[in-house]
Amino acid sequence: MHNHRPTDRLEYFSDAVLAIAATLLATELPKPEAGTGLLQAIAEEWPHYAAFAASFLFICIAWANHHNMFIYIRQTDQYLLILNVLFLMFVTLQSFTTGLLARHVGKPDERIAALIYHATLVLMTFFYNCTWWYAVKNKNELLEEDTDKRLIRPLTREYAMAPALHLAALIICLWSVPFSIIPVLLLYVYFALPRMSEKRLNEEKNSMRKSEA
Repeated sequence: MHNHRPTDRLEYFSDAVLAIAATLLATELPKPEAGTGLLQAIAEEWPHYAAFAASFLFICIAWANHHNMFIYIRQTDQYLLILNVLFLMFVTLQSFTTGLLARHVGKPDERIAALIYHATLVLMTFFYNCTWWYAVKNKNELLEEDTDKRLIRPLTREYAMAPALHLAALIICLWSVPFSIIPVLLLYVYFALPRMSEKRLNEEKNSMRKSEA
């Protein structure tokens, strides 16, 4: 037994780190001078604002899904804490990689900056999945007792789409930086919506209740 404890402090700490990481993205935004026309100066810095919006939305989606994942996890241990910390470490790198990419759009090192950006997202979502995989592997000790076993496998498949899509973006980036954004946009849309497996299971339960009534 690995010194099991409730997840409260882990969740509070994760919420704080994610909130700070999202806030720090704004520190990378340039503040144009109004010498040659403020609107023109702002328009010229569009890569910074686009990168900020994309990364802010991604961190918010990551926070929402992290919150949903811990609905099913009732206890943590040292190994799960380490995996969660590794996930958070790559979240905090978003400010750096976003700024790096924004500063190199249209420049010779654009592809290198984009590869670093995508690689960070691959590792972040990989460790998110590792946290879930570890909890599932030790489900008798770490998962909520009333977790429906029918949910575990579909949720695992759905979570695994995040590193898969980011890896696809990383590979596409070797060929085209602009096209590498497409898998990321698909990921945003997919994970911003409620989990399909949860929705289907709730519909099944509701239909069963109606048939029993």
